Amino acid sequence: MSKYKLYQYCHEQKKVVPIEEIQRRVQSNARDLFIQDEMEPTRNPLNPKEIYTSKSKLRAAYRAAGAIEVGDAYDRGYIPDRESGASERRLISEMRGKLIDRYRNGR
Repeated sequence: MSKYKLYQYCHEQKKVVPIEEIQRRVQSNARDLFIQDEMEPTRNPLNPKEIYTSKSKLRAAYRAAGAIEVGDAYDRGYIPDRESGASERRLISEMRGKLIDRYRNGR
């Protein structure tokens, strides 16, 4: 038995607790860390007669029909042109910086 005891901040309890307490909680909830394939029965929007309870099988049906699953990014304000423009501007800025460095260093 060691005379030292380790402590760690617990975000759930919002206080410092012994580390063994956090490790027990993590080990007991390890199954929650895996993404499950099961889901509530969901009707396929491409073919309303089909009902799926497996995420992978629903996505396979989407791919077979040539559909693309986009999620809710558009509902949250995703604009593809703005996003691609930002990455292009970032790339141009990096290239400009490299060219200036090469010119200054005489390479």
